[in-house]
Amino acid sequence: MGTTLDPHSLLAALGRGRAARVEPVRGGWDTTIWRVELDGAAYALRLFRAEQRAAAAYEALAMRTAAAAGLPVPRVEAEGTWGDRPVVLIGWCPGQTLADEVAARPWRVWQLGLASGATQARIHRIPVPEPLRTDSRPWIEWAGPEQTALHDLLQAIAGPDRLLHLDYHPLNVLTDGRGVTGVIDWVNARVGDPRADLARTIAIIRLAPPPPGLLGPGVAALRRLLELAWRRGYAAIAGPPRAMAPFFAWAGAVMLRDLSPKLGRPGVPLAEADLHRIRTWTHNWRLRAGLV
Repeated sequence: MGTTLDPHSLLAALGRGRAARVEPVRGGWDTTIWRVELDGAAYALRLFRAEQRAAAAYEALAMRTAAAAGLPVPRVEAEGTWGDRPVVLIGWCPGQTLADEVAARPWRVWQLGLASGATQARIHRIPVPEPLRTDSRPWIEWAGPEQTALHDLLQAIAGPDRLLHLDYHPLNVLTDGRGVTGVIDWVNARVGDPRADLARTIAIIRLAPPPPGLLGPGVAALRRLLELAWRRGYAAIAGPPRAMAPFFAWAGAVMLRDLSPKLGRPGVPLAEADLHRIRTWTHNWRLRAGLV
């Protein structure tokens, strides 16, 4: 977070008063987040990059749609701009991240994995309103323009459109230790085949670089158990997904396109070995999809 960023100025741009308390939050790599208290209530204040204007507006629309369907999603309180950068104020969801809960109480991994997978399946059941469908960015093309054969295959087998979170993982799922209390960070939301969303989640659980200090066989075993429970919870609601190989290949290509530019960036726990592991995984799924 840069020293020139003043969250009180952002709140003023949204027509809100000065916060009684402000705390920076560990968030995604692409937005700056604070927890702010206004009139006795807690909110998340998110500042986006200037080029994320359309994505920020779509995120707010996706959250409103999910909240209207009864999903545990932050309430959108205000939207605006600070200079040329989008800024959004949303309600603060209770609980802590699934990643933090499992790290502190690993015996809850199965229960919370089941709940997280089931919640993702419920997101995929939400009817897609026309504004979400009209304004959605193409999900297939996120894999990169060089993935022509993969694009063609996915276009041929894609199922009915559903709301996709596309960043649904243990840092964006909140829990009270018993169930899911919030699904946050909808900036990647799109409309498309739900298998793409599930594949991206599984790829992140399995391949995303763990935070510093969380390495070793114990963490690897927890990730495998979390993935298995997640799949079970998802299938209990949506049924077992079919023909996943091209979707896993797509998810791997998306990860590489997303993470490669971040290699060497200060504060980003990413090594060349992480990218190599993703490349290998992606290549293997391309083989199984008949793309190599």
